[in-house]
This record gives sequence, structure tokens and C-alpha cells, in this order.
Amino acid sequence: MIAKAGDIYCVYNKSLKKYTACQVTKIDESGKKPQAIIISLDWASDELPKEEELALMKPLYIDYMYWGGTFNIKRVDVNVPSNYVYVANVKPLNNEDTGTYGGWNSGVEIYNQFKWLKIPKEQRDAFKAADASSEHVEFEGNKRRLNTHSENDMWHDFDDALSLRVFPCLSSLTVTKWHKNLYEYLNSNPFIRELVIENHGKSSLDFSETSIDRLSIDMTGMDELILNDDLSMLFLLGEVKDGCKIKSPSSGSDLILHCDSSLPKIQGLEGLEKLYIGKIKELDIADILREYPKLRELRLWGNPGKLTNFANISELSNLEVLTTMDLFGFTAEEVPKPEELQKLYMLWMDSLPEDAAKEVKKLYKNRKSEGLDLWITKPRKAEWLAQNLENPFRSWDGAEHITPANAKKAADIYRKTRATMVKLVEGPSHSFEKDVENLVRDYTEGFNKMDRKKPFIETIERDEVFTALDGILSLIPEELSIDEDKLIDLFDQLKEF
Repeated sequence: MIAKAGDIYCVYNKSLKKYTACQVTKIDESGKKPQAIIISLDWASDELPKEEELALMKPLYIDYMYWGGTFNIKRVDVNVPSNYVYVANVKPLNNEDTGTYGGWNSGVEIYNQFKWLKIPKEQRDAFKAADASSEHVEFEGNKRRLNTHSENDMWHDFDDALSLRVFPCLSSLTVTKWHKNLYEYLNSNPFIRELVIENHGKSSLDFSETSIDRLSIDMTGMDELILNDDLSMLFLLGEVKDGCKIKSPSSGSDLILHCDSSLPKIQGLEGLEKLYIGKIKELDIADILREYPKLRELRLWGNPGKLTNFANISELSNLEVLTTMDLFGFTAEEVPKPEELQKLYMLWMDSLPEDAAKEVKKLYKNRKSEGLDLWITKPRKAEWLAQNLENPFRSWDGAEHITPANAKKAADIYRKTRATMVKLVEGPSHSFEKDVENLVRDYTEGFNKMDRKKPFIETIERDEVFTALDGILSLIPEELSIDEDKLIDLFDQLKEF
């Protein structure tokens, strides 16, 4: 379906377990690709709206957490995903423009707003007052802003978690150990949406009474993890024990499970519908099918990596979203046929075997007119993979804002710098420290020179340049007693991007 101004669409919101609605307020055809501007509507029901309900619909006013009180308006693709249901076309309820871009999602903003309104008004008012305040409070002997949103015990250590109550609008907490009264604090605070917990030393943890939305947890030594109803995303850190039990109210059906490198062998999430795996070196799709046959969403990122039994994806009959990045090892013959994935409405594949990329485009091009969000980019030849397996700047090759020449130069600078470091480490001389400093200078200047002509190194690229250098510096043996922090400081001083 192609969106038209005035169209009202509904989508089933799994978190609310109701249908929610949005309206297309206008179509912008001024750019290369036409875009629809949509607004969330203040409506939810077990059934699709009846004709008399349409006249009563109005834009949803959003003021949850840090939102200042506004409408949820964004620009999206004019192709409407197949999981959206057309209801009617009426006069647009809003004529505002927006510079906010997004996707046709399942209404997470609507769910968050409805959830916010269930919190007692006095608590919500205290949250908003603190967020707007410029006052300071005393915390562990230091003056801190009352409107602190995020806290980390590596920044400011504390003993008793209840001391965090001085921050009424705190929503993100990172702890690197278990703290006194941590359960009591989390269970009594409806605003802590994100928790990262490492080195806790526990074999069993129970978060069932909390309001956490995103949990990142060190699973090392864990036998049991109990989750809360509202959790939407679970990040597994550390080493996951085979057979570890994770208890979820929905057997994982309302959850996004995020892990790295491999598929952990856990119990309790048999109903899982959304799985994200990053830093893949090698992964067997047959394992995923066996453990999680009900998947609706599968997102995979390589390091780069290799997928085996790729054809088994065709057996995930409920699949709606499939994305891959930097993953290889499969052929055109293994690409699933469109009729095998009837519910698929999003298919993104970035950096994949050339023959498979051609086959995907050929097979699925006709589904675009039916609302399939199809994005296939960076087809790779076998020789490219051989040359770029160890290239940390491989993602630059084919990026829209980076020229092929700059992508090649970045790879050359990396290879040259790494090779020189290997030689220096093999036979360190009395001038080793000075030689390494010069190497950092040459590396940094190489990227400065590239960026001066036409700036293109932004936040993501800057992080990649740093990460690549950090990896090279890690080759220096500890026994040489070189201060790597000093070398990183030198990089920071010299970089112009």
C-alpha cells in the first residue's frame, strides 16, 4: 500500500495487547523519495475502530518521562508495511511539519504514554518538577544536579542504593557490583527504565517487581534470572551457563533478546519472538530454528561472520523482520522464496555475498508494492571478503557519505600502521616508545588529511578510527611498560575531526 494524506491505519500493539492507530497527515514529494508524515492517535481497542469512532479520534498528547508535552509526529516511507491495516481516509487532524525521521513501528510511544499515566500523579509531578529544576543536591559528599537522569557507580560510588532517591527523575542506572537495598530501590521506583548490572556475584536474581524496560546483565555464574512484565529488551553479558533458566511472564514472547557472538543455551524463553545477535563469527541458523521457532523478528550482525544453513530461515513462517549485516557463507540457492515468508514486511541485508544479493532483489522486488521494506546494499565479491576480513573500516566501503578512495585510504592506513607495530614489537629498540608515538602521529595525520578536503568523519567514524588504533596499541606487550593512555591522549590532541 502507498500512503495517502488522510489515511488512518491500525497496527496491533503487542505490549498493550490492543490495536493502536496513526494518521497520515501529508505526503512530501520534494525529495528524492516521497515521504509520509504520520501522527499517533489517542485511541486503543481490542478491535479495529468502528465508523462512529473515527470522528472522535484525536492526536495523542505525549508527556511521558522527558517528553515536554507534544504530539508524536515523524517522517516515514510512503510504503505502508503489510502488518498495518487500512481503516479509512478522513481530513488530516494536524498540518504540522517535522524534521524527525523514523519507521512504521508497533506504537511503542503510545504504550509508554499509557504506562506513564498509570503512575500516581504525585510521583509524575515530582519527576517533572525535578527534571525542570536547576537545583543541586548532596550525594555521597558531592554536589550533584537534582535533575540527574543517569548514574553509574564507576562515576560516583555509593553503598546504599536508597541514597539514589535524592534524584527524582533518574531513569538509567549502571552498577558494577551488588549494592545494599538495590532490590528495594528498584522495586519502589517506576522511573528506572534502564539497568546495567555487572560483577554482581549472584547465582539468582529476581527483577519481577521492577519497572525496568531494558536490562543488561552479567550472566557469569547465573543459574536463574526472573524478569518483570514490562521488560522489552534483555542484553546478556558475560558467559552464559548452559541450561541457565530465565523466567519471563510470557515465556519471552514480549521480549527482545540481545546477545553477542553465539546463541546461548538457555531455558524458559521458548516463546521468544525477537532475537538480536551481534559480533557473529559463525552461526548456524538451524540452531535458531530449533530453539526459537516462533521468531517474528531476527536481526544479525557479523564481525564479519559466516551463516550456515541459511535456507532454514524459510521455516520461520512467522518471520516479519529480517536484517543481516556483514554476514556471508550462504549462496543464492539458499535465499528463501517470498511465498515461504508470507508475513515478512521488512528485509534489510547490508554487506552480503554478491550472488545472494542479486537473488534477493530479483525475488522480492514485486513485494515492495505490497509494503515490503526492502533494502539490499553492499553486495560483496569473494575477493573483497578475503581482502577485508581484518579491515575495521570495511563498513566505509559503499557508505553513501564516504568516497571509495577514502574507504581504501582508511584500510591502507590501518594495514600499514598495524604492520609497522608488529615489526616494532618483534624487535623493540631503545627508541621503541618514541617510534610508537611517531606511529600514532602518522596514523592520526593520515585521517586528518583525508577529512580536511571534505569533512566526512562524524561520531560513528570517529569511534571507528579510535577503536582501530586501540586495537593496534593492544599489540604492545605489557612487559614493555608503555603508557597506552598517554598514546590515546596524543591521538586526541592531534585529531582534527
